Amino acid sequence: MSFVKEITAAFYALDHPENAYWMRGYMRDQYPFIGIKKPERTAVFKAIYKAHGRCEDWFEVCSELFTMPEREFQYAAMDYLLMAQKCWDKRLLELIDRWVDAQSWWDVVDVLGPKVLGAYFLRFPSERDAWIARWMASPVFWHQRLCILFQLGYKSKTDLVLLVQVILVLNTSKEFFIQKAIGWILRQYARTNANWVCEFVEENELMPLSKREALKHISHLPLANLGGLPKVRGSEDF
Repeated sequence: MSFVKEITAAFYALDHPENAYWMRGYMRDQYPFIGIKKPERTAVFKAIYKAHGRCEDWFEVCSELFTMPEREFQYAAMDYLLMAQKCWDKRLLELIDRWVDAQSWWDVVDVLGPKVLGAYFLRFPSERDAWIARWMASPVFWHQRLCILFQLGYKSKTDLVLLVQVILVLNTSKEFFIQKAIGWILRQYARTNANWVCEFVEENELMPLSKREALKHISHLPLANLGGLPKVRGSEDF
């Protein structure tokens, strides 16, 4: 039995309508759920992956899982993608692009950005700029959230020139999820260089939500003296 067939049977066997109702409500009725909570879903996934997952092509498995209606299968697709990290190739970017267009919401984008895209661009940096330019020009704002958040775990490896450029293009956005992402990435980078974040917020006009999120924990962080703000290219470069 293939991985997809086995995990489909296992997930449907765990159908829990009451859980599904509350999970669907939490996600604002965007997607149907089977009703499997994360610890149980993870345990089932790991057991089946150990038995079947390593023998199949990650792109085919992930593509098939992600097209299934219930959200648990889309989570399983992302779990499988992360397990297959050593095998990633250029198809990964096409997959992310398609998934964000098809099933855009924060629960998917916030895995694909920091955990998947962030790791991929560290391995294949030459592919980064063309895709960032493409997504910054996209009418789907979730693509822009990817561009903000893929560096979330980079710490000292953060490309500040690119980060500033992306933020300054998006900093007047009225979209909640863009404002929140700008604040999140700045708050996270403040753990590496709080002085830089303070200076950036002071020198640039951010939306109130972004500013508040950026400075939320700043007083509790050790300050670092790592220099001033980088020079940035104009927004027309996107």
